[in-house]
Amino acid sequence: MKWIAPAAKDTATATLEKRLWEAADQLRANSGLKAGQYSSPVLGLIFLRFADARFAACRATLAKAAHRPARVARR
Repeated sequence: MKWIAPAAKDTATATLEKRLWEAADQLRANSGLKAGQYSSPVLGLIFLRFADARFAACRATLAKAAHRPARVARR
């Protein structure tokens, strides 16, 4: 498997990353949950992000292939 991520960080990505870390800290500190209890939803969100990135890459490939003219086999 290949991880699909932006090549360079931009300010929006850095801001989002900071907000996610702050949210994780708040969840850990204020929820009273143990790590094993909140790790499942967090890991689920990470998986969904990965799946979304893979889907976007496959969709772009399929869209590009759909716009190519079909090859006709000649005998």
